[in-house]
Amino acid sequence: MNATAQSLPVKVDEANKDRYLILAILLMGVFMTMLDGTMVIIALPTITTDFGVGISVSQWVITGYLIVMTALLIICGKVSERTGRAKLYMVGWAIFTLSSLACGLSGSVEQLIAFRLVQGIGASMVSGVAGAMIFITFPAQERGRAMGYLVATAAIGSILGPMLGGLVTDNLGWHFIFLINVPIGVALLIMAARYLKVPEFRSNDFRMDWLGAITLVIAVASLILLCNELELGTDPTPTMITYIILFPLVLAVFIAHERRCTRPLLDLTIFSNRMFTLPLVSMMLYNVAITAVNTLGPFYFQGVIGLTASQVGLLFLLVPLAMSIAAPVSGKRYDKHHSKYAAGSGLAIICLGFIVLALATMAESLVLAAIALFIWGLGSGFFGTPNSTETMGALPREKAAVASTVYSTAGGLAMALGVSMASILLTVQFAMADYHGAVFDAGYSLLTSSLGAVIIVAAILCIIATALSVLRNV
Repeated sequence: MNATAQSLPVKVDEANKDRYLILAILLMGVFMTMLDGTMVIIALPTITTDFGVGISVSQWVITGYLIVMTALLIICGKVSERTGRAKLYMVGWAIFTLSSLACGLSGSVEQLIAFRLVQGIGASMVSGVAGAMIFITFPAQERGRAMGYLVATAAIGSILGPMLGGLVTDNLGWHFIFLINVPIGVALLIMAARYLKVPEFRSNDFRMDWLGAITLVIAVASLILLCNELELGTDPTPTMITYIILFPLVLAVFIAHERRCTRPLLDLTIFSNRMFTLPLVSMMLYNVAITAVNTLGPFYFQGVIGLTASQVGLLFLLVPLAMSIAAPVSGKRYDKHHSKYAAGSGLAIICLGFIVLALATMAESLVLAAIALFIWGLGSGFFGTPNSTETMGALPREKAAVASTVYSTAGGLAMALGVSMASILLTVQFAMADYHGAVFDAGYSLLTSSLGAVIIVAAILCIIATALSVLRNV
């Protein structure tokens, strides 16, 4: 194909005759990358024991994947401007599949960590362009429903991960957490090679902003590592102080460079568009809130209610179940009515779910808790679809890849902040009670007050997110 042909967009009608098959391929890729990111959490104790290493070493199996995947999302979106999104997606999925095989066959923790870093590269390629590909593949009247499926799929993958990880580890061994990706990956590659044809907007004069790329990776990595340090405790350590200084310093260098650069990695002017920025911030606040409750909730249900880990996993499945119901319905309604306040209404429903969950924790009512989780899931489904569609639609179509990668990066960082927030609140509650023992031995009162504090903060964040969502349309 010559340079002129590469620069022309594919006609939507011709490219999208198999759009729902394309959607299935993209959703399966996103689902597997999200699933793989959380399945390993449950297997980490087994991996630590098998290799005879400390948790400070083995935790890099999770942290390394998260850092690489999150840090490279924007870079992958930029690269897709030259390679084309479909090609980058397929290369990413091939890398993800091969590295999954290598992870499953690893003979040492060092090999496993190294291959997980490579797997994170593949995951960033897949997740970095999936949203943009869906957005440009579907016509406007179907776009909301398609994005709804994406939102639901990502959420279901992340929440199903721990439960499936436990089942696979207990019955097959931790190696199969990675090995099961291989046959799925091969099948998906075959389907992608045949059907993954999407409209492309390729740049004929591509140049990588290397300084921007390097400083962005360092900034993202230092923020995630700072979050990990905060999860271990709030007392300042040399490592923590290093990250506290490094993150804002490198971020300032990145912003200053991007403003001066003639061909920046990230066009910062997109953030001056409030139609893009406000729903983006709303999504981040929402992710911080739900991740914090997700993180601390299982401790309460196991330590106070007395559920097993598997039972807690089944209980929390109510959230993605409700999302899988609400997200497509919300997307279809949004396609038809384009309600300005659809996203804000979803956030209001989530706040209601948090209120019911707070009442359930005080009453130790499992039934009320189940109702609260289902309400929470419904609200998430009603929020995610219009919010992601509005964010993507706020920028010109040729910037769909940028919007998608920024949205994914912001979401990943917000989830890391949510885990840290839950850990900090738990640490503060324990310190105030002068308790220094194991979490599960903290007792009813302390676990209940700790979860209550997280729920209150989460509800406040969702209220702020609701206000921002409404202000977007004022």
